[in-house]
Amino acid sequence: MTDDKKGSKLGLGLLIGTVLGGIAAFFLSPKSGEENREMVAKKVKQLEKLLKEKEIDKKVREIFGEVSEETVKLYNQAKAWLIEDLAQLKETVENIDQEKYKKAVDDVMKKVQKEVKKDTKELEKLKNQLMKEWNKLKK
Repeated sequence: MTDDKKGSKLGLGLLIGTVLGGIAAFFLSPKSGEENREMVAKKVKQLEKLLKEKEIDKKVREIFGEVSEETVKLYNQAKAWLIEDLAQLKETVENIDQEKYKKAVDDVMKKVQKEVKKDTKELEKLKNQLMKEWNKLKK
C-alpha cells in the first residue's frame, strides 16, 4: 500500500471523526450552531496537530512486531477513534485531564477488541502507546 493511500484512509477516518464530533457537540451544547462549529473544528485541528504521527511504521512495528496493511490500518483507526472521543468532550484541549484521556483510551480499546483478533500483549502495547500520547497533549 502506498503512503498516499495510507494517508487518504487516515484522512477519511479523521474526517468522519470530525463530522461525528461536530454533530454531537452541536446537539449537546447550549451554544449557538456557529459557536459550536467553530469550537469543534478548532478542537479537532488541535488534537490532530498534537497527536500527529511522524513515524507510524516504527510505532506499528514496536506494537505488533510487523508492519502490514492491517496493522497500520488498525493503528490509524485507533488514533482516529481517540481523536473522535476527545473531540466530543465539552472541555477545551487544554482542560482534558488524564482521567478523561484514560477513559477515552479505554473506550477506544474496547472498540479495537471488537474489531480484531489480536494477541492481548499486542493490544496492551497499543493501549500503552495511546497513553503515551497524553504527554503530547500536556506540552
